[in-house]
Amino acid sequence: MSCGTTMYALKPIVLMPGEVYEPKSVYIMKNINEVQPKLSDRTSHESSKIVSDITEQVIKFLKNPLPEIVELELRQEKILSQLAELKKQVSTLHGILKNSRPSNTTHVIAPRSKEKVRTDLVVNVNPTKPPFSLLALQNIWNDTDIYVSCHTHSTSTSPVPEFPLTAQNFNSENHTVEVSLIWKEISDLEVIISGVQGTRLLGEVSLLRYLSRLIASHNYESRECGIDASKIDSLLDLCHELSFQKSRMHANSVFATLAGNVGNGQWLLSRSSPSIADVAAWSAIKQLDDPNLPGNLTSWFKRCDNVFWRK
Repeated sequence: MSCGTTMYALKPIVLMPGEVYEPKSVYIMKNINEVQPKLSDRTSHESSKIVSDITEQVIKFLKNPLPEIVELELRQEKILSQLAELKKQVSTLHGILKNSRPSNTTHVIAPRSKEKVRTDLVVNVNPTKPPFSLLALQNIWNDTDIYVSCHTHSTSTSPVPEFPLTAQNFNSENHTVEVSLIWKEISDLEVIISGVQGTRLLGEVSLLRYLSRLIASHNYESRECGIDASKIDSLLDLCHELSFQKSRMHANSVFATLAGNVGNGQWLLSRSSPSIADVAAWSAIKQLDDPNLPGNLTSWFKRCDNVFWRK
């Protein structure tokens, strides 16, 4: 059997040319290796120019900075200096507090101030509410001489109480407080500090607070721990409230609170010696007519009479 035998022949539909042009490439590109050196040279030149311009501007700015920038730098240096000083102060306070932090149960006694205190006070007071606290301070503050001179204001119509307030045997080494006591028809005690103009201190409790803070050896805010100082402040406020109580029920409520602070001890806050709170409470109760005191408060009040009022 023979292969390749043509059964029939067809005429071509499309006649192809004898030669076909075959392009070597679709499009022609330049050799990148030939273009790169030129681009690199131009880029390097532009970069050098930009760097040179920036350097020139920086040098010009450093030589002649803007006023706003100069002011900002000065403010920044001032703030940094203040922060450094504040850090130094905080570090100093931290060391002081760390070395002098009192215990919650320790009674801290401040050293007696070397500088002697001398002050003059004018105290306006209603004759019906004598400030017995001044008498008590005369007897228990051994390092302070309190001299009191009594006067009667022309507007006063109430009888003036017998009030032995003049201290005797002054010690030149002690602090000195001179009080001009003026009996006057007013609703609450007024304290006028010599040389100070402005608002007057109102209330006997304010007088006690002022004298306590004036003399370092009796300043309960620095001598006591924080808890006890807060308790004394609360008791002083309670004594001021008692001075204006007109209801027997409210007065009994205050008495119960004071009795609870005395407890089984001799003085308020269960102390072995009286504090400024004892003085304020004793004076406030002594100004009342026929107070109905609880049992332990009655013995405390008698003890105050014996210590505070030495006739």
